[in-house]
Amino acid sequence: MPTTPLDPRVPPMQPPQAPPDAPAPGIPPRVGAALVLALALAAPAGCAQRGHDGPAADLILHGGVVWTGDAGQPLAEALAILGDRLVAVGGSRDVDAWRGPKTRVVEAAGRLILPGFNDAHVHFLSGGMDLENINLKDAPSREEFARRITEKAASVPAGEWVTGGNWDDQAWTPAVMPDAALVDDALRAAGKADVPVFVYRYDGHMGLANAAAMRLAKIDATTKDVPGGEIGRDAHGQPNGLFRDAAMNLVGKAMPPLTHERRLRAIRKALEHAASLGVTSVQDMNPEREDIAVYDDLLKRGELTTRIYAAPYLMRWKDYASIGVGRAFGSPWLRIGALKGYADGSLGSSTAFFYDAFSDQPGNHGLLSDEETPPAAMLERMMGADAAGLQLCIHAIGDQGISLILDQFAAVVAAHGPADRRFRIEHAQHMAEKDFARFASIGVIASMQPYHAIDDGRWAEKRIGPDRIKRTYAFRTFLDRGVRLAFGTDWDVAPLNPLLGLEAAVTRATLDGKNPSGWVPEQKITLPEAVTAYTQGSAWAEFQEKEKGRLVPGMLADVIVLSQDIFKAEPQRIHEARVVTTIAGGRVVYEAAASPPSR
Repeated sequence: MPTTPLDPRVPPMQPPQAPPDAPAPGIPPRVGAALVLALALAAPAGCAQRGHDGPAADLILHGGVVWTGDAGQPLAEALAILGDRLVAVGGSRDVDAWRGPKTRVVEAAGRLILPGFNDAHVHFLSGGMDLENINLKDAPSREEFARRITEKAASVPAGEWVTGGNWDDQAWTPAVMPDAALVDDALRAAGKADVPVFVYRYDGHMGLANAAAMRLAKIDATTKDVPGGEIGRDAHGQPNGLFRDAAMNLVGKAMPPLTHERRLRAIRKALEHAASLGVTSVQDMNPEREDIAVYDDLLKRGELTTRIYAAPYLMRWKDYASIGVGRAFGSPWLRIGALKGYADGSLGSSTAFFYDAFSDQPGNHGLLSDEETPPAAMLERMMGADAAGLQLCIHAIGDQGISLILDQFAAVVAAHGPADRRFRIEHAQHMAEKDFARFASIGVIASMQPYHAIDDGRWAEKRIGPDRIKRTYAFRTFLDRGVRLAFGTDWDVAPLNPLLGLEAAVTRATLDGKNPSGWVPEQKITLPEAVTAYTQGSAWAEFQEKEKGRLVPGMLADVIVLSQDIFKAEPQRIHEARVVTTIAGGRVVYEAAASPPSR
């Protein structure tokens, strides 16, 4: 299919940060990939001979618009899959050479075919549980917030808590935080005052507990704050139910543990949801060991339909170092070797760590996390994890928090020498001007979530002022400075749907409709750049760029079909597209009711 350099669908080139053929430490050999690649080379895309003597494809997607993500052949019409790999990508007639009597042929009917989306930052168990838990994200007022909690409390079995939430106080008028009194008054009126409640703010950095939950956690006026956390208090010094960052653990420790079956149920729901949205890979931040055990259980059963790269807490680096696990260790379906740490909190909870105080809270510069207190302890963990060959993924949101992590990354490099580490800063939301160049020079990946920009953009300026917002969610500046972007959602904090993130990156139109031309519009990026960040960028961030992120022969067959060509759609209507078919590892794991006909 012809193309020109001006074609808006042509994928952009990614900035080189390591030699193209450099080995990625810790990546296991591709099982079966060499055989599949040899077969593909026997009938290369665009040059396949009809009736070749090799084996027939298992599946052919035919008659679509294939966005390959490959600069050498940006667009194609069809692709063929054998086993779990792509064996041909090119014109429909050429790919038909792979058809055999048992080949399933799916007619894409002109629809757009993309690499499967790779979400670089999720909380997969929490997301699955939230599909069942109470949803407070769209509660329009404090009163509705309390009513929904009371309604849920009436249905939970004895001994269980009301959990979930994702409440957003900034959507209320006035934008006043909830407190325990609000919830307890409503529960008392319904005769449910003894039901424990602990619900999270949508950014995940604040929770609200009611009186019953605080009693079970033995929290009262004498309970002290913890490093990296803060207990909200009323005018009399009594806990008001709000717990920020590390203080949330004071309540969490009193909650009943999740059983294996409960985790299994939630993760199955998460897998189904991901498949329906074209998400074929996720990078799971801070899973518990019990979550990884569930992934392994599903892998053994052949039920994993989304590829998992697990990044447990940095605090536990010795557990992984002691058994010789390195970065990107495992199989194409389930891998470990990354570790997630925290520098600070969030903007919405006023706990992101800034050089200057919050504009609306004089004297408050935010909080360093308990992991970063003192910073020397964090650096010691980083040094140990890096020496063991483990990947570092550090949450940092405020400009001073980001600077501190860059300092520590630079110290690790100085101590241990050059290597293909692929340091990551998760979120990287509010940058100091001086640090863009350091991001690039150290080779740090900006693992970002575009949906947060259109969410926070409703109110961020009043919190940090007009100057700092110029360097907030700075997608354009990062790319222009040669920094790799890896896109994700932070699900369950934001919706898992990648199309919402793509539209956010391209339009930056805030959720309140007040910035239709874009909030900080100079930070917009193009749709090909955004799709690349959601596919190749995320693959690079997990040492898998030779396995996925592009539709070329030899790569894993993670493919999606969209209902419409988003490259031809109005940018503000990208979200209207739907996933029609999701293929992961050559298996069709999702088909919409109106999926393309097959023959």
